[in-house]
Amino acid sequence: MVTVSELSKQFGSQLVLDRVDWFVPHGARIALVGANGSGKSTLLRLLAGRMEPDSGRILIARGVRVGYLEQEVGVFEQRTVLEAVLDAFSDLAELEKRCRELEDLLASTDPGLPAYGALLDEYGKLRDEWDRRGAYDLEARARAVLVGLGFCQADLERPCHEFSGGWQMRIALAKLLVYEPELLLLDEPTNHLDLDARNWLEEFLRSYPHSFVLVAHDRYFMDACCSQVSEVARGKLSDYSCPYSEYLVQREERVRQQEEAYRLQQEEIARIQAFISRFRYQASKAALVQSRIKQLEKMQRLEPPEGFRTVRFRFPQPPRSGRIVLDLRGINKTYGTKAVYRDLCVTLERGRKVAIVGPNGAGKSTLMRILAGVEAPDGGVRRVGHNVAISYFAQDRDVGLAGEQSVLDFVTSRAPMDIVPQVRTLLGAFLFSGDAVYKPVRALSGGERSRLALALLLLQPTNCLLLDEPTNHLDLSAKEVLLEALRGYEGTLVFVAHDRYFLDQLPEEIWEVSNGSLVRYLGNYEDYLRKKSAESMPAAESSDCRSWLLHAKKTITEERPPDGVEQRRLQRELRKRIREIEEVEAEIAAKEAALEALRQRISEPTFYTTCPDPHASYSEFARVQAEIERLYGKLVRLEEAQTRLAAALATQDGFNRMQNNGGRA
Repeated sequence: MVTVSELSKQFGSQLVLDRVDWFVPHGARIALVGANGSGKSTLLRLLAGRMEPDSGRILIARGVRVGYLEQEVGVFEQRTVLEAVLDAFSDLAELEKRCRELEDLLASTDPGLPAYGALLDEYGKLRDEWDRRGAYDLEARARAVLVGLGFCQADLERPCHEFSGGWQMRIALAKLLVYEPELLLLDEPTNHLDLDARNWLEEFLRSYPHSFVLVAHDRYFMDACCSQVSEVARGKLSDYSCPYSEYLVQREERVRQQEEAYRLQQEEIARIQAFISRFRYQASKAALVQSRIKQLEKMQRLEPPEGFRTVRFRFPQPPRSGRIVLDLRGINKTYGTKAVYRDLCVTLERGRKVAIVGPNGAGKSTLMRILAGVEAPDGGVRRVGHNVAISYFAQDRDVGLAGEQSVLDFVTSRAPMDIVPQVRTLLGAFLFSGDAVYKPVRALSGGERSRLALALLLLQPTNCLLLDEPTNHLDLSAKEVLLEALRGYEGTLVFVAHDRYFLDQLPEEIWEVSNGSLVRYLGNYEDYLRKKSAESMPAAESSDCRSWLLHAKKTITEERPPDGVEQRRLQRELRKRIREIEEVEAEIAAKEAALEALRQRISEPTFYTTCPDPHASYSEFARVQAEIERLYGKLVRLEEAQTRLAAALATQDGFNRMQNNGGRA
């Protein structure tokens, strides 16, 4: 679908892409990875046509539509959210207009004339394009995508300019997802999404019918969505046909092999150079010396391999606090007419690592500010435990970082004496390496200021860390450094994050906030999801499962033969599946009859002269066709379930007969 040949791009003295050859096939699901500044975003911009290469070619198959989500998007001005998303189909308005024109021409043209056939051919092609794009349900699709990304129905009629930059990004993402281009390019799509929206996007991309290439700093998201990893390093691309987790293993082995090859070559070079130095001025060895010199000149020198970042940082030893670190009792908090918390009570104990989760607007950041003491509740009491020293990282912590000092001097002047030797290491962990440490603080970008603020926070030997989205603006390597440091942190930690890998690896307790209350769950995020799933199980199903498990346990422990309960349950389930299959088959038959009636009507020679709205009839045909395909998919799943139940029932029936025969088969 896309072929990249000898592609090069240079900025000043930095060669970002060096004669790159690459291929993106149909149905590709590619994660583009690499260090900050390696050229990931540059490659996406080149593929999207937003930037011209210095040399080389990008060949995109004819008819392939390319959609590109940048890291920063503009404002959609006065249009409503729904209008902005539907604007992706402005070209379909022209398509519909031409369809209407052709319908009028077909209605007024004699079917016996040759011109009628040409008009009909053109109309058929346009209708195929219309149906392929799913144009009959655009608004429904747009609404579904927007709700999936966190908008409520009332938001869809609000002007776009009323929303913050993060929500503007969601609008731009929704516009692309509804448009469904054959090549979807996503640059950090998860940056401004909460967990629910990330999970929704993950499911959407899993079933995306076309190719996509994405840059992300969320390893769980990439593992779930992508089947190929393309690494950008030193101007070259290396492909790995595996998920991200397996890529890490393969890359480590590849780097090890490169290191060994580089070491052996360096040893060979040193040996040859030693021979040349030793015998350079001996006439009897002149021919051998010249041979060795030519050997060195012809040798293709290997570059030292670019290994994994090995930066590590340890928190200063914090002072020991009392057992109770923070205690909230009867907390109430209201903004206008919205009650965020009502009679909230929660206790934070020493050494706990807690993640706060919940939907957007549920009050996660509000709770963090109340815990930190930077915002007072409207009612209730906040108590701080004995010898507790709190450090709070807010989402806007970078505000106020300015001045002419370099980054290195700025951090060194604020570091405790015993931490000063680690300052360069810490800055390297947060992507300030090389000459970047001498950059004036006032010249830092928003993301750089945020990383600097986090680095400053980690210098202080506090025993209670409150971190509100600390992983924003960090690449995968920096996130790994932060994760390892927080794992070894001996104080108390409460954090909000939207990085699934972080949430699975770090917390030992989850606080879920919603509807003005807080519920505690022991374990990490995966444990939390499992418990939530169990809680949401319907009561009857839960009761049936419990009774079945108790029956199985009783059978095993007492070594009693089954009494027929399980067999009767399987029979009921099988009868239910058979009824459902019959209902779906009847629905398919009715839909197919309706589809055939529409097909015959459209095929009539007088269709365009007698039908008041041919366009609507074609859209109805496409809609019924899509519904039939959905029903066939449901039928396949039901028949598979029927087969499994029949097999289980046969097994159970045989077991019962064996028990009744005294254990003889």
